[in-house]
Amino acid sequence: MSKNPTSVFLPSTFEERGAIAPFTTPSLAMSRVRPDDRHGLVLMMPNMGGGDGAYVVPWGAVTDVVSMSVHDRALHETVLEDHAVTPDAMRIASLKVAKTGLAGPRAAHAAKKQLQEEEEQYVETNFLLVVALLSSLGMSSRELFTLQPDSDAWRNLVRGMLHSGGEQLGIDLATVYERLGKMARILTPIGLKASRQEGRLRLLMNKLVKFRDDLKAWGEQDVSDAAPYAEFASEVADFTVRIAGRTFESLDDSMRDIPTVIGQWGDQVKVAQAAAARISWLLDGWDYILAIWARVADAHAIEKREAVSQLKLVLPIIPRDEMDADEEARKRRQSLTGTKRMKAMVNWRTGELDDELAGRIAEMKIKAAEVASGLHKGPVKDATLAADIAAEIDQLEMLSRHESVRLKLIEGAGQMSINYDLEAITRQEALKATAGELLSLPVRAQAQAQATA
Repeated sequence: MSKNPTSVFLPSTFEERGAIAPFTTPSLAMSRVRPDDRHGLVLMMPNMGGGDGAYVVPWGAVTDVVSMSVHDRALHETVLEDHAVTPDAMRIASLKVAKTGLAGPRAAHAAKKQLQEEEEQYVETNFLLVVALLSSLGMSSRELFTLQPDSDAWRNLVRGMLHSGGEQLGIDLATVYERLGKMARILTPIGLKASRQEGRLRLLMNKLVKFRDDLKAWGEQDVSDAAPYAEFASEVADFTVRIAGRTFESLDDSMRDIPTVIGQWGDQVKVAQAAAARISWLLDGWDYILAIWARVADAHAIEKREAVSQLKLVLPIIPRDEMDADEEARKRRQSLTGTKRMKAMVNWRTGELDDELAGRIAEMKIKAAEVASGLHKGPVKDATLAADIAAEIDQLEMLSRHESVRLKLIEGAGQMSINYDLEAITRQEALKATAGELLSLPVRAQAQAQATA
């Protein structure tokens, strides 16, 4: 339970960790979807048996591995069609399927209600941005509140005021409308703190803070084996809260100067989009965990211990390259560890030449050439052995070239590790051991010859 949250064994990026897919089939609970070079998409299913490891299934084979409900089959198809590999895209895909009624009338009603509330939140956010822009430009918006929203008089007044505001910013009315609408869509899940508006993700953040505190308090009082798991889960929640909190603050600060946001649109919209997406990734999966804990809030201690044992298997651990709030530093690291193709004899962790591996291969080549030419010092001058060594060296070099790096998230007993694809860069790790064996072949052959003699 003492896993270092900055361990190199964590996934590098949110994309490698994958987005939660809200399947209703129990065996698919908290499964994650992520892109894959060979299969397009893969599904990572947590090992709910409690052991280390995650089941990584090609997207096209999921229906063969698990017996899925009609709703889950529809979601499976929609995710593939929409390439829903981010939390926001996954949410849209899941609501699209849920409102069809395939998961039952209650789920359909809930999905329609969420979509309606989100649209109402968007309209409210758009209005608040208009008011903030006008106020920042020195124009009173008091008259807007005396008119009926969406009435002709209200629209004409807003149009005239925004036209004047656009002239101050040096942009036309249509552009002002467009930019306000796009920013409102970005901020709808977040909400505007300056206007005391709380969006869906900000509310989830508040719930996560309470969960962290409640779980920590429970773990300090419980004396069972589940207490360390509760402590670890609360630490993960606290780590998430602190990083997400900094991102919220950064986004909120940037929205305090709306004229700059609308006027310098190119840079500002990228910052807002990145911050909103980062918050969405950070909180992805926590709603499911909060629901598990809420179900046992008033239950017996035994049930709470069982719930904590479930939580430890599916905690949304933050990827190591996403822990830094410095966007430029994060991009620099991702340019190294997030690369999908590696060159020969390159360390996949750093992106730099592996000097030790290169030296061993060079040494093997020299020794193989000596054996083949009869210059090797010693009784072993076997041409077949030399040819075998040279062939294996060539094969090892070939396997080390342009291998795909596929890190697979493992969540078990609160510990994180990596599964490697058999065809992935892990062959470079095995390469070193194999190189040592090749170097010792002449020595072993000599020993066998002496033993026979």
